[in-house]
Amino acid sequence: VPSMGDSITEGTVVEWSAEVGAAVAMDDVVVIIETDKVTVEVRAPAAGELTEQLAEIDAVVEVGQALFKLDTSKAGAAPQAAAPAAPAAAPAPAAPA
Repeated sequence: VPSMGDSITEGTVVEWSAEVGAAVAMDDVVVIIETDKVTVEVRAPAAGELTEQLAEIDAVVEVGQALFKLDTSKAGAAPQAAAPAAPAAAPAPAAPA
């Protein structure tokens, strides 16, 4: 589960947008999490096949918890856990020339 704000530590799974066995593209919405303050669309960090959903609808999940497994290999290697990435940090300002 990605960070959802300083005071939010958990959310509830309200919808799976992709089913097990579905092919997903990078940045496709896989699952939707809600809190009393925000709704978050959790996106695939890479293209691949959704091999497992690690939480059910109405399950309470914590920030940082893995939600699904995604097989990104085309050669059939073992699936890897795909925890949604936190938003990227802003790049450091360039030093003056």
